[in-house]
Amino acid sequence: MSSMRVLFVVLLGLLVHSIGCKSRPIVNWNWVNDRAWSEWRDDDRYMTTWHEKEKFLESLREDAGSLPIAEQRQHALALSEQVQSEQVPVVRRELVRTLAHFHVVEAEAGLLEALEDNDPDIRIVACKAWGTRLNVTAKTALLKTVRSDQDSDVQSAALRALGNFKGQEVFKELRTALESRDPAVQYAGIQGLRKLTGEDWGEDPETWIAGLEGQSPDIVHDGQESFFDALHPRNLIR
Repeated sequence: MSSMRVLFVVLLGLLVHSIGCKSRPIVNWNWVNDRAWSEWRDDDRYMTTWHEKEKFLESLREDAGSLPIAEQRQHALALSEQVQSEQVPVVRRELVRTLAHFHVVEAEAGLLEALEDNDPDIRIVACKAWGTRLNVTAKTALLKTVRSDQDSDVQSAALRALGNFKGQEVFKELRTALESRDPAVQYAGIQGLRKLTGEDWGEDPETWIAGLEGQSPDIVHDGQESFFDALHPRNLIR
């Protein structure tokens, strides 16, 4: 064995010995996998596409109100179609957010579709959008959502949006929310009633019920008093 080969064997032995029982570094072997390379390239294309789409939708939201009505209608129709066909939830959500800025009747189909979406976050965005459209279609859609949606966060969003509308049906649903077992739904009902009635009887559902029944409730804390008022036992145990 030549001296060079001997030296190589010795060095290799020393290297193995120095590693001993040390944990091996985690190696990602996907780099040798042609399929992995292909998937990474596909991911890059997708992310680039989404980045471009996100920038476009953001720009469209900023410009929506200043566009000619004819263009607003065209964009609303296109966005509504995209909401119905888009498979990726995060993209659908941004489409609905953008559609909310187009206050033309052509946008309503997409916003109604969004209220039936499988993703509750998208339904919440749709509730907020309908809350800015003060017409019969919007009120009907929000009332239906409050009564039928099983997600309390979506219900809460619809209740808050309903506060922008008038009518006995609206009042009834907001009043009913005060008796919910879910504190979030109760509070959403209070937020809606604040806007509907112009009253502010604090943050306690029982106080609101008393006020709505014509009594003169003792408001313990309505979010504007001092810190010590907020520590009142009635506020701590509700």
